[in-house]
Amino acid sequence: MNSQKTLSPREAANRLGISLNAVYSLLWAGKISAEQRENRWHIPKADVDRRLVGKRPARPSVDATEKQVG
Repeated sequence: MNSQKTLSPREAANRLGISLNAVYSLLWAGKISAEQRENRWHIPKADVDRRLVGKRPARPSVDATEKQVG
């Protein structure tokens, strides 16, 4: 299990499936919290994980799947 509590902007971008520039845009807009220490950004992993919850695609309903097949 990964016990890391913060991510770099690059790690956050990879985890979210977005560009590094998009991560910086989220930081500057205040949509992801972060702390800058020693000239490096530290983004709480929990904040990134919360954003992932909202990104999950919805599953098609059983009715919609049946209509596509038959």
